[in-house]
Amino acid sequence: MKKYIVGLLLLFISVNGFTQTKKEATIRSSVVCDDCRERIEGVLNYTKGVKFAEVDLESKNVLVKYNSKKISLEEIKKIITSIGYDADEMTAQEAAVEKLPACCKPGGMD
Repeated sequence: MKKYIVGLLLLFISVNGFTQTKKEATIRSSVVCDDCRERIEGVLNYTKGVKFAEVDLESKNVLVKYNSKKISLEEIKKIITSIGYDADEMTAQEAAVEKLPACCKPGGMD
């Protein structure tokens, strides 16, 4: 009985520790079109530590599920800015914005 209780306790601790590394965040971005969505999802979904990324064009939000032991939210935001889009308080890198198609640049769909 003692081994059973110890086993359950160890299982609980390992499962609890594993789930604490799974995080979810919503990042406000400057996406404007399907090309933007595909670009961001394409990069993030192939980034080590990111389990899932989805862009909602209507709300301009990027939903990201990630493993915080492999990547931080700050790093994810830097990746988004490095491909030319704002990420919450971080602004897009100018050089990356210049490389975007005209429709994806700020004011491009206006």
